[in-house]
Amino acid sequence: MKNILYEIKNFRRLANLKEDVDSPVKVVLIGDGLIDYLESNDFISLPNLVDGDMTIDKLLNRLTDQSPMPDVDHVFVSIGVNDKFKNKKNIPFLIDALDKTFPKANINIIKGIVDENYFYGGEDKDEFKMLEDESKLFYQTFTKNGAEVLGSYDSIDYGLGFSDNKINNLKNEIDKALFQNVSNFEFDDEPKKEDLPFTQKDNVDISGEDVTDFDTIYEFLERFEEMWKSGNVYNSRSGGSFKPDIEQIQLALNFLSVSDDLDITGKFDRDTEEAIYNYQKSVNLPETGIADSETLEEMFFNLKVKGFDEEDLSMYLKDVEGYYDNTKKEINRFTGGVDSVWSSFTDKIIDKFEGGYWNNDITKPNDQKCTKHPYTSIYDNSGETMFGIDRRAGEWDDDSDGQAYFGLIDDEKEDAGSMDEFCKTWVWGYRGGNLENTLKLRASNLMRKSYERNKKWLSSEALEEVETNKRLLFHFAYACWNGPGFFQDFAKDINDAVGQGLYGDDLVDVAVDSRNQRSSGTGWEKGNQKVVDTIKNDSSLEN
Repeated sequence: MKNILYEIKNFRRLANLKEDVDSPVKVVLIGDGLIDYLESNDFISLPNLVDGDMTIDKLLNRLTDQSPMPDVDHVFVSIGVNDKFKNKKNIPFLIDALDKTFPKANINIIKGIVDENYFYGGEDKDEFKMLEDESKLFYQTFTKNGAEVLGSYDSIDYGLGFSDNKINNLKNEIDKALFQNVSNFEFDDEPKKEDLPFTQKDNVDISGEDVTDFDTIYEFLERFEEMWKSGNVYNSRSGGSFKPDIEQIQLALNFLSVSDDLDITGKFDRDTEEAIYNYQKSVNLPETGIADSETLEEMFFNLKVKGFDEEDLSMYLKDVEGYYDNTKKEINRFTGGVDSVWSSFTDKIIDKFEGGYWNNDITKPNDQKCTKHPYTSIYDNSGETMFGIDRRAGEWDDDSDGQAYFGLIDDEKEDAGSMDEFCKTWVWGYRGGNLENTLKLRASNLMRKSYERNKKWLSSEALEEVETNKRLLFHFAYACWNGPGFFQDFAKDINDAVGQGLYGDDLVDVAVDSRNQRSSGTGWEKGNQKVVDTIKNDSSLEN
């Protein structure tokens, strides 16, 4: 393995790539107990993602706690044995989670190897054969979702003895996977399309111009036929631009009686994937949970065989989001403008969420600080802070208004004569005494400046929705305190929702969901609940 890494390292040096030419290829092995047999000092160790009892669901949960690692080149995942090769419906979500955690890596799935410890005795060869069949279908699902599967062997060892040959074969295949990646390296900025796993850009747009694109039974069937003949593939990565296609699939699944009142949302969620999985099982198709061309064709002819007609279509169309909203229904909109509410918003944010002074920045030991101020690990990225304005993280010392803001506090330090005397007054949570109103006003102005910088992340349509909805505007006002990364993430969610035709209270729900997802499992989860409650329930935020 060291030899192949050395070759890759030197190949990059010769290629004179933009990246650091002296850095070796970074490889991660994660998954179940098989990883113990493949570990190498050349690989990055991620103990939280390795577990002898690892399953897909367990790995999904652990990936949510793993920070993204964009510098990793290859990921090898051993999974399947502890799922008994049956949890196929969550495979697309595992691939998505791996792509988010290792956004620039090649994802390789290692076929499981079943040893004698897997069996309890009494099994016969027919049962071994059934398990092997399950294994083949299991790993085919990974292939259909764009992952490379390694392991040119049967997963089941009929002799019930752990095979050293299989381990050696795997090591060779890992070496080969790394080497092929280098041998096929292109000097362009973008990889070849054929080298990429499936992405939604491979799909073609299906005809239709109105809100639902399928108002009549003729149009519905004609459009559905166009979908399966197009070769489109729909799964959890299908974006909002394919909303009408997914609505048709969901509607057809309801009619074909393979789900319990599947919500027709136009989003390929877990319920939709499970419904596809159940349908494929009912018609003896490979159970992947992916709406591929073969599955759509089977659904199309089943709709005809079962007499799907105008009356059926009308009954289900009432559940299609936006069908009766060809024009947006009248809702109350805020017309006062951002500046008319900004001061009241920021006062509410400071008083309810942020509080007063904090200065125990342990990352800069030579800086002046008040050592009696409390510290926990959630403050690791915080510097000297007043009313939630973070001097260091916000880089306010590089901004003239920020310098003036913290200059008021620096003047207090100088007047006190020493930090010990200063900290006797400026205790944790201190609101500035006779400077409170001045500091609050300047904090509000700093965040107004931040809002103007960050609102560029909102599409023009989304910005209009935000600035005519006080609850949404409050959400993005506080996003200025949260930081530009939060603002961008929140903006993307709202942009996507507006692109799907949502507005009004539905967008507020999207905002709340964004906040809940960003804080889940962190030290800010409890504080986030106060913010969410305010966004949803504060009567002063009604339009």
